[in-house]
Amino acid sequence: MSWSRRRLLGAGTLGLAGLAGPRAVRAAPFGAAPDATGAGLLLGDGVRAEQVLEVFLFGGLSPWETFYTVPEFGRPDDPDYPNEQYHLFGSGIAAIQERCELSSDWLEPEPFATDADGQLVHLGPLVGPLRDRPDILARMRIVVQHHTLEPHEAAVPLMLTGLRLGSPRMAGGATSVQRYFASLDGRTTPRAYTLYPEFQIETANMRAASAVGLHPALARPLELRVGSTNNIPAMLARSGDAAQQAQLDGLVDLYAQRTARRYSGLRAPAIGDHAAASALFQDVEGLSALLTEEAMANRTGTSCGIEDHSMPATSLAIARHLLTHPTDPARMVTFVDGGIKPSSGGGAYDVHTDHIGDTATNLTHTLRLLTEMVNEPGENDPTKVDLDRTMVALTTEFGRTPFVQRGSGNGTNHHPYGYVSVLIGGPIGPDQAGVVGSIGPDGTARTYVTPVELRAAMLAGMGIWPFAHESFTVGDLRLPSRPEVDGLAWLHEIVLGRPA
Repeated sequence: MSWSRRRLLGAGTLGLAGLAGPRAVRAAPFGAAPDATGAGLLLGDGVRAEQVLEVFLFGGLSPWETFYTVPEFGRPDDPDYPNEQYHLFGSGIAAIQERCELSSDWLEPEPFATDADGQLVHLGPLVGPLRDRPDILARMRIVVQHHTLEPHEAAVPLMLTGLRLGSPRMAGGATSVQRYFASLDGRTTPRAYTLYPEFQIETANMRAASAVGLHPALARPLELRVGSTNNIPAMLARSGDAAQQAQLDGLVDLYAQRTARRYSGLRAPAIGDHAAASALFQDVEGLSALLTEEAMANRTGTSCGIEDHSMPATSLAIARHLLTHPTDPARMVTFVDGGIKPSSGGGAYDVHTDHIGDTATNLTHTLRLLTEMVNEPGENDPTKVDLDRTMVALTTEFGRTPFVQRGSGNGTNHHPYGYVSVLIGGPIGPDQAGVVGSIGPDGTARTYVTPVELRAAMLAGMGIWPFAHESFTVGDLRLPSRPEVDGLAWLHEIVLGRPA
């Protein structure tokens, strides 16, 4: 089964998404295919990702100096778009080379792959840590994205869930993963986690990463606020009731049994939630064994002359610990990257006044940490991430304008009309590496993958059926009304690069 990339990715050609047809009542568990045909299409062992590490680059990562550099666009002599995209600030990177410890090998853009228009896309100077790891680049798929929501408050939940604010189905990717794997192994410790910086902007709706939508309440991933004081291990120790723990646990168990008897025979979802919550509470020792003081300890970091407590360093150390735990590994960790220092607009990448300085400070710091936690070829360190098992997703709510924000001097504004996300490892192998979609000389995506298509593909990349009623429908894709198996094949081929 094969379709033309240009026809299916072209924004102008497809127009509005088709409406989903009638949906059959499902007997299959959440995340399982509804029939044998669908099950045969799901990615199998050795191909699907067993885990996902998502790094959400909060604030809006600029593609022009990072993952989507096209030196031919925006040159000073360009008659239509002079000094735009990479040429807006690219020449200024040399001025911060020494302060930010940028290798001289990074200063010139490096050819990577051609996009859907046949244009050669380069990797920019500010993804240098990844450029130093050709084994990672060999499994990297750059996905061009586009939407029309400029405020953080709307764009953040759209990118974290695939759906707009107000949708009853709006749920974080980690929520689906938590529900799917918890139902498989029955363990009470979490299968998915979301890590938030302590200074998160509450109005930006970042907690959409933990939204449950139509899922049961206990599908919510465990939320951890990462800051200068991580007191979770002390809280789990229950030092305040140490002398009466057995009696208190017995009392809670008694109340849970009474509740179960009182509502026996009912199918209210809250009853199951209550029972599962009671089981989780009683297994606090299991959670305490995972979230130890050593695992949750604050880390420091340095970047571009800054030496300070680093929430990226702390968060990625926690993520590494959870994903590589020898007996109780997580299936998904979403880390919201707020940077080693907040940028002018808040978060790490909302670079309204210092585009290059803020991006260099925060992105190179995070990418250095990320590459350090990924096994090199032949390394096989069990405490590091293995790209054969783990898919790394770098996501962001939008990009940055290819021109200076009016009145800012050296800053840029929000730009959802052409930006990128990145998938590395898991189902993305050397044959899948490259660029999906294209961005034109005006900075607007010509062909692209929508946020909902990316989210559905990430579930498919883990072998999870993405079309359960709590998740997505074929009508959410820019695909004429088709059977769900066609939708899954489309996600595999177009987004993940794995044609049937």
